[in-house]
Amino acid sequence: MVNRRKPQEPEPTRVEFAPHVPANRPESWEETWEEPPESGPSGREIPEPEAPAPARRPQGQVYVSRRHEVDRYDEPDEDARYSDPPPPQDPYESFEMPPHHDGGGQGYGEEAGEVTAPEEEWDTAPAPRRPEEDEDRARPWERYPNDRWVVGDAGNQPAVRPRVPHKFRNPPPDTVIDGAEIGSISYRAASVRGISHQERGEPRQDAYAVHFTRDQDWLVGCISDGVSQGTRSHEAAAAICERISRALVDHLIASPPSADSGRWPEEIGSIRWKDAVRSANDAVCELARPYLRKSAQKRGGPPPVDPADPVPFAQARLIMSGTALAFVVATEPSPNGTFRAMLANVAGDSAAFVVQDGHWLPLTMIKNEGEAIFSSSVKALPAETEVHAKPFYLEPGQPLIMMTDGLGDPLGAARGAVSRFLGTHWHTPPDLLAFAQHLAFYRKTFTDDRTAVVVWPGPVRSGR
Repeated sequence: MVNRRKPQEPEPTRVEFAPHVPANRPESWEETWEEPPESGPSGREIPEPEAPAPARRPQGQVYVSRRHEVDRYDEPDEDARYSDPPPPQDPYESFEMPPHHDGGGQGYGEEAGEVTAPEEEWDTAPAPRRPEEDEDRARPWERYPNDRWVVGDAGNQPAVRPRVPHKFRNPPPDTVIDGAEIGSISYRAASVRGISHQERGEPRQDAYAVHFTRDQDWLVGCISDGVSQGTRSHEAAAAICERISRALVDHLIASPPSADSGRWPEEIGSIRWKDAVRSANDAVCELARPYLRKSAQKRGGPPPVDPADPVPFAQARLIMSGTALAFVVATEPSPNGTFRAMLANVAGDSAAFVVQDGHWLPLTMIKNEGEAIFSSSVKALPAETEVHAKPFYLEPGQPLIMMTDGLGDPLGAARGAVSRFLGTHWHTPPDLLAFAQHLAFYRKTFTDDRTAVVVWPGPVRSGR
């Protein structure tokens, strides 16, 4: 074996390099300088490296360590021991300080020779979403972790836990849902207890009723909002809906409309609204009578009303009262292709809209529209009232949406996020349970009961 080392000479010069030494340098490079072989396996002469000049840090310059670039040389490569070594590198690299940076553009590092520190990376990958969330993520609504819809800001509503209305003997269910396909129309109806009533352990005061004539040619119904000032208004709302809707069914059976759709306004004008309202008033007053008597007994006074006399409306409203919005829709189209319909705001502030090409067209006055201060006052039954029924015609695929103010208040003039949310999901008939979920969305400050009945005329189409 040929000894490639030179004879002993005066002690060699030590050369300091960066803390990490490349692996393709001679094995003893880090200890002492030994002359490399005159030629490597490639047959080329290997020049003797020169020691670098001591690194100096001129004033006004910033230095960036590049130690991370030589980490891959930590493990020596046996095959590369005799390969050409790279020229020695200065352990510091420098760049000129750029001029004052005001935060605009892309920051430092645009010019040649400048070095930019890598941006810190964060794991911002979103959690897996359901398909409907992927579709809705660009919209102002989303699913809360409990799967309830949120439109805008939920506030503290998700923290509310429903309490049982234990002070009432027969409270209505927290939520009721209904829906079906009949003839050439579909309908969905739901009523949900509001967040405020759930938190206080009070019953749902909204109610609705949906009925059909015996020949199933007509869908008839009514929605009612029990006035919160009366502790028993949930009973009044249910009675009002039943009495008014039954009166309309009886009228349509006794005087069925003709096949001539042009006579529809005249036929609606023949409805005996005074009888319908009187029936509702009487029912509410009789429901209020025992509570008035019990209240008088607790005070130790005489009964406020003689058992043989009718209960005054004003006294009945101290115990219970409710609004009323009645409707009629034909289940089959007329020869001209439209569906005859009727709407009557008997009492109160319930709202109704027709949605056409994504636009919500109001059929009733919009509550507090243009008012600087919202008002909660409302005219409710029992009361003497004059009813003005509105006949109209629905085009196929044109939903008719009726609601109490629990939904009407957040909807407003139907030009915001709530109308877009409902318009997206109620464009066609949804699943029954999904319909109730859409109705019960979270939205800060809106905590009242909500009731809605929606009718879709025309061929039934599968919903979202």
